[in-house]
Amino acid sequence: MAGNRATREDVEAFLNEFKEKAKVFGIVYNEGKGENRQTLLDLELFGSKRDQYILNLRPEDYYQGPDENDYDKEEGPVWMFGIGIKKRGKKKKLPIYIKIYITKAEGASNYCVSFHVAKFEMSFPYKTEL
Repeated sequence: MAGNRATREDVEAFLNEFKEKAKVFGIVYNEGKGENRQTLLDLELFGSKRDQYILNLRPEDYYQGPDENDYDKEEGPVWMFGIGIKKRGKKKKLPIYIKIYITKAEGASNYCVSFHVAKFEMSFPYKTEL
């Protein structure tokens, strides 16, 4: 793991670039990952709701990165974030782990490797709770 090594300014710059490209070309998701699909079903997230969560990421949501992209070595580094999402009818937020990267190809959608319930505890350098 890369650890929490990016400055707040680096995180903000990454998010700004990611969001600008995503607004034009969208986000492609790793639908083949079972935990990603299960989280969407469990949280009843359909359509563009997942996009909204990602496009609303803030520097405070930063968890780790940038790190080597072991999903696609040809692409840019991956960045990891964490947010809390309430399941309908529940009071406590579920910790959601998000791993994204900006694609290098012009005109290509950005990519979301992971969007699922966290399997481990996350610590955030710029916030204290989800």
